[in-house]
Amino acid sequence: MTKRQHSEKVLREEVTEWTEWLRDDEDFADLRDLLAAKGLSPSETILAGLINGEDNSRYGVFLTPGDKCIVFETTGDDKVTRWEEVRDAKPLAKDFRALETAIALKRDGDIA
Repeated sequence: MTKRQHSEKVLREEVTEWTEWLRDDEDFADLRDLLAAKGLSPSETILAGLINGEDNSRYGVFLTPGDKCIVFETTGDDKVTRWEEVRDAKPLAKDFRALETAIALKRDGDIA
């Protein structure tokens, strides 16, 4: 396995794990509530990137059922400070290396 193949495998595992946590883990209930408040189903949304701050803030990106890319930020007390639909996901790849992998997984039907 080449280094690139290994890296891609790790990214695939990360996206799958984040998405499972989004859908089922108690620690992600705040993100499920956020999606529901925005009219989105957590069971149909992919968590394509997540950065946790030391103050319990979160910065991440969702892929929605309608193939929209949503960037979000929350504070440590779960207040939403950013919710933005992004049409061009490429600039986000700098912060979220797994985003392109998540898009490919969704496109190929490997994750729903």
